[in-house]
Amino acid sequence: MDAHDPSLADRLRRMAERALELARVRLELLGVELQSELLRLFGALTALLLALLMGVAALVMLIFAGLLWVPAEWRAPVGAGLGAAFAIAAVLCWQWAKRQLSTGRPFAASVAELARDRRAVAPEDDADAARGGERW
Repeated sequence: MDAHDPSLADRLRRMAERALELARVRLELLGVELQSELLRLFGALTALLLALLMGVAALVMLIFAGLLWVPAEWRAPVGAGLGAAFAIAAVLCWQWAKRQLSTGRPFAASVAELARDRRAVAPEDDADAARGGERW
């Protein structure tokens, strides 16, 4: 190797710059996914709070169904109807919260990008094994 050949130093510098840029992009992606997960969890917690409030309201309506000021023959149907409406709302909020928590895989894009990076830098025989179904 010639002492005047700056290509090795240039190559090392370019590799370091690319590695830093790749790390920066991966960290930005991780930050975006973290924010997305926080928003999803906040939505699920909001739905759970609504389900709790609707459940309490349904219980109150059912308890006070007999105390309504409507004529005696209408007291039970009106109280039961209001209680049932709140109970249905609580069940719908509960199902919505369960769907919010079950959809999506946290940090899926980051994991996929890291797996792609691993395949890109793996030696040829390891890359063939990775394509064969080996997961990281």
